Order: sequence, then C-alpha cells, then structure tokens
Amino acid sequence: MSRRHGYKESVIRMSVTKKEIAEYLGVSRSAVSLVLNNAPGSTISEKTRQRILQAAKELGYNGADVTPKLCFILYGRAPDDPRYMYDLATIEQAASRHHFSLLFMNVQADAEGLEKMRKAVLSKEAEGYFVTGDLDDKAIDLITEAKVPYLFYGGIPREGTNSIVMDHEKGAYEAVKYLLSFGHKRIAFFSGNLNIPIHQKNLNGYYRALEEAGIPVDKSLVQASSGEDGYELCARMNVLDIGYTAVFSVNTVIQFGALQWLKEHGVQVPGEVSLVGYGFSELAKLSKPPLTTFYVAPASRELAVNRMIEMIRRKDLEPQVTYLTEMECFPGETVAANTANTKL
Repeated sequence: MSRRHGYKESVIRMSVTKKEIAEYLGVSRSAVSLVLNNAPGSTISEKTRQRILQAAKELGYNGADVTPKLCFILYGRAPDDPRYMYDLATIEQAASRHHFSLLFMNVQADAEGLEKMRKAVLSKEAEGYFVTGDLDDKAIDLITEAKVPYLFYGGIPREGTNSIVMDHEKGAYEAVKYLLSFGHKRIAFFSGNLNIPIHQKNLNGYYRALEEAGIPVDKSLVQASSGEDGYELCARMNVLDIGYTAVFSVNTVIQFGALQWLKEHGVQVPGEVSLVGYGFSELAKLSKPPLTTFYVAPASRELAVNRMIEMIRRKDLEPQVTYLTEMECFPGETVAANTANTKL
C-alpha cells in the first residue's frame, strides 16, 4: 500500500484540515487555502484547483461548501416560466461539467426584488451571475456597478456590457423559410408586444423570409397580444375573417395557445393549419401533438458558461457581446404540406 493511500485511509476517519489536504497532495497550504476560500485574484492553475477540490471532497473536508457556484437570476418573470427553464437546465449541465454548482434566484421587477438581488450579488456567494428575463435599466445598472463577473443572457445586445444574445431575427427567418418549403404562403405572425425589441427582430426575420420568396407582406397577418396569448390571437383571426394556412409564433407559449384554440374548434393541426414556433420549452415535448419549433442549439448556449468561467479566471477581460446564431429544429408534429389556398 502506498504512503498516500494509507494517509487517505487515516484522514477520512476525522474532519480533515487544509494542512492535511496540502500534505496529501504535496502542494502548499496557501494554495489549498486560496482554492477552498474562493479567494479573488488567485493565480492557482485550473489543474491544481481541480485537484484540491477533488481531494477536499474525497477526504471529507468539513469547511464551507467547496464547490464553486454560479447563479442564474430570472428577473421580472414567474419562477416557473417555461421559456426560461430550458436555459436554466442547459446552463446547469454545462456548469456541472466545469465542476461548478448552479444557484437559482427569481426576482420581481420592483424595489423589493432589486434589493434582494443587490444583497445576493454583494454577498458574493456565487463567483458569477447569469441575469435574464425582462431586464430594465435599474437591474442592468445594479449588476454592472457591483463589479462581479456577470452575463446578461438573452434579450437584446447591450453595448459596453457582457451579454449573450440569441439571433432572434435568424430564428424567425429559418422558421418561416421552413413553412415556405411546405408550400405555405398565407403565414400569420403571432407575437407579444411589438414594442419589445426581441419581437421586432422576429418580425424582421419574418419579413425577410417572405420577401426573399417573392411573397408580398400582408400586414393583416401580423397580430400581437400583450398577454402573449395565442388562443386570443386565433380567435381574433377568426372574428376578422383573416385566412391563413400556417402560423409562426415568436415563442412556444403563444404557439401552444394557438394550438388549443384550433383543436377546440375542430381545425386539424397540421392537416389544415401548420404551426411553427421559436425558442424551446418543455411545452414542445408535452404538447399533443408535439410542437415544431426552431431554437438556438444547446452547444451554442453552453458558450455562455465558457465565457463566464473565462471572466472569473481572468479579471481584465473587456465587456463583450456574444451572438449565438446556430439554430436547430425540434421537428414536432405541427407542420405539414399546404393543401389549400387559404384556411379559416
């Protein structure tokens, strides 16, 4: 039996100290302290850092939780909003591969919520913060002034900040092109509030796909609901007698609502009307039939974690906006060939 193995057998019977971890690994006690205390500005190499964390775990170190943490803050949205849960899961999985755990915080867009977020960030319990949701100037200023590693995740580009931005125009463009490939020409555009920059980007992609196909834009097909209610939008189209054979929805919540109205009124999906969405949520899988949607590829989303860890390791990085442009299609079962000139 090696001395190191025998040493491990003896120390795991009691609470191990930082000194014993250092002796076990043959590294300095100061290196162990810097890693286990998450000391800012540490120059310890990533390889040594991981060895120390692994040894602390194996030997039963009973100090504070030695797993470094990242935090995912959802601002101004319900804590179970399905549009963000997929992002949360993707980031958690990527963080775990880098040996970070992920905290989740839901914050409302009010004075109480801002104070909650301020205390959390200043506590520095996490080493970096992903901030997403309906971000406003107050939230953005709070984060940028806290001088902690952060990423504004999703939304629109914010120059001079660390942001990860999906190519919302491309997502809509690819989705509408997909419908066009099935012979659809009367394609409705279902959106939330069109004053929101993301939805304006979606609309630009919708227009571009139609124009490239030589199809004139019919603005009666562009419908918005401040409540992002696809059910309401289908009902409105019916009352106004606006014909269409397909719908592009800016998110799966609107798409799911549209599906429910069509099913309740005996309209076959996709036999009579096709539906395609943008973004991904569990609704796409749980819906009957499953929703067809385009979304940023998971591998691209993991770049957010890579960027965050780079910022944590290097304190001198300039603010950068990173665009995620690689799209994938979740095929679902809500798109089929157009068999009529108009419908509804």
